[in-house]
Parts: sequence; C-alpha cells; structure tokens
Amino acid sequence: NRNWDDANGDFVPDCDLLNPAPNGECGRWSGPFGEVGATGRGRAGRSSFGEFDRGLLEGWGRRDYNWEFSAGVQQEVAPGVAAEFGYFRRVFGNFLVIDNRAITGADFTEFSMTGPEDSRLPGGGGQVFSGLYDINPDKFGKDDPFTTRASNFGNQEEYWQGVDLTLNARPRAGMFLQGGMSTGRTVTDDCEVRANLDNPEQLYCHQTTNFLTQVKFLGSYTIPQLDAQLSAAFQSLPGPQIIAEQQFSSRDVRGSLGRNLSGGRRANKTLNLIEPGTFYGDRIYQLDLALAKTLRFGGTRLRVAADIFNALNNDAVLQENEVFGRFRQPTRILLARFVKFSVQLNF
Repeated sequence: NRNWDDANGDFVPDCDLLNPAPNGECGRWSGPFGEVGATGRGRAGRSSFGEFDRGLLEGWGRRDYNWEFSAGVQQEVAPGVAAEFGYFRRVFGNFLVIDNRAITGADFTEFSMTGPEDSRLPGGGGQVFSGLYDINPDKFGKDDPFTTRASNFGNQEEYWQGVDLTLNARPRAGMFLQGGMSTGRTVTDDCEVRANLDNPEQLYCHQTTNFLTQVKFLGSYTIPQLDAQLSAAFQSLPGPQIIAEQQFSSRDVRGSLGRNLSGGRRANKTLNLIEPGTFYGDRIYQLDLALAKTLRFGGTRLRVAADIFNALNNDAVLQENEVFGRFRQPTRILLARFVKFSVQLNF
C-alpha cells in the first residue's frame, strides 16, 4: 500500500512503483513487499505474508466456525390458517488477527478530527471524532506480521439473532396466501483485542446494528369459471446502509496531531462519518403481479401469461455512493416496471 496523488490528472501514478521510497506522485511503501522467506519450524511458519502460528495449521478446531441455534412453534389459529414463530441465533468464533510485532501501542500519536456539517448526516454532522491514532513517522513501513488467534489478545464476539413470524392460509379452494415478517440485528465487538494489539484506536470497535425488518406476502387465486389464475407478491425491505467516507489530509489534522500524517505529503486518513449499522436509506417497496389463462383444446393445453414486475413503478434506491463529496448519489435503483408475456403449449 502507498499513497499517491494525480497532479497532472492523467489517472496514472507517475512514479517508479518498484521503488519503495517516495518518488514522483507516490509516497513511501507502507510495508515490505515481495520478501520470500524459508518455511519455519516449531511454533510458526514463515512466508512472504509473515509468520503464522503453528497452532492454526495443525490439529482439530482450527478454522473459523459458526453455530446456529433455532427454536420454533407452529399453531393453527383458524381453520385453514397456520402461524409459525421462530427464533434464530448465529454465533461466530475462532477469529484470526495479524499482530505487527515491529510496533507497539506506544508507537502511535493520538489526535482528533471534526467532521463536516451536512444536513444529510445524523445530527447535521459537525461531530468531533476523538481517540484516533497515527503511527509515528519513524515506525511507518515497519512490518513483522504474525497471524494468530484473536483469543490470545482478548475476547472477540460476533453474533446475529432474530425472529420470524410466518402465516399460511388456504381460506377456500383455489386460494393460497403466505407471508410474514423477519427481523434481526448483528452485534460485533473486538474492543478488547484492539486494546492489546498494535493500533490502540477504538472507534467503532463495538457495533450493534439496527433491527432490520423484512415483510413479504404472496398469494394466488384460481378463478374456476375462467380457468385463470391471479397471483401477487409484495415485499418491503430495509433501505441500503448509509456510509459516508471522508478523506482528511495532513493539513486537516495538523492542528490536533501536531505534525503531518506519516507516509509523506500525500498521506491521508479515511474516516466513516456514520457509525456502521445505524443509518439506512428509505425502505424498498415492490409489488409484482401475474395473470395466467389456460385454454384447452381436447388433450392440448395452451397457457398464456402476463407478468408485471414492480407494478408500482417504485424507483427506490438500492445502492448509494459512499464517498463524501458525492455522498448519497444513487448508483443503483430498483428496476423500472416492465411486463413479460409468455406462452406455454402442453400436448
């Protein structure tokens, strides 16, 4: 990794990329690259990616894992109508970390930054982000990576839990209805591991997302007099997660840091101005319809169908630009309403 700027606007880093020192439009390499070492023995193995804890490479139970627990109950609430409730919890474990043994927490300088004011940001922006750290210049590029278990540095956790509520109904012959809701949230925490690793920065080390709720219903009805089937599907989904990444230059942080950012004059600090998992776009609503008619000619059947996708012609945003400056500019929206006709002949 290295920082670079595009002074002449040709979208090409004009420098000697194989030279690790600052030159041309490129800053210094952030670490060694392309160094190949012999395979180690004993507690670790060494490669061009650094050293690996031998305990990760041999034996049982070494890989990352997830356990899923669920419980549910189903009950008939009326003739032809059944309801089902389920609880789910998924727990992840055996996390890995890369410990840079060439540096310690004392090799960083603490500073703070003030985010821009913008009505599109939570609270209107202008938030002060403290507890940020930049590696000291004399340690920049020093790298001795050791891959091992996160549990060697403290407790790390990640889990998801949620509930489902589903309804199934057949109120009359030829009619079928199904739907329900699902909601859940994710919790991650690596604060203790970070505190004992190299970089002491704790920003967003504990994240608890909002409950993300989906609502979906579908149904169909066969009209016996017309030998036709009408069906519909409706869904309401959470909007996209909103992220606002802002780059701060040495000029922006010099007052708090007391020096330029390490890595040369092109160095910058990228910061998400919004806590992950807490801010989402508008909900997405979609309605799909279908109509099918069966024509019979002796032993031959002709099925003619028309499917209408996004019947409401909703233009909900599915993805937005995350870079502040082009913040919240849509990059992908729900496909516009369209109709598909189909014919199926059975003989």
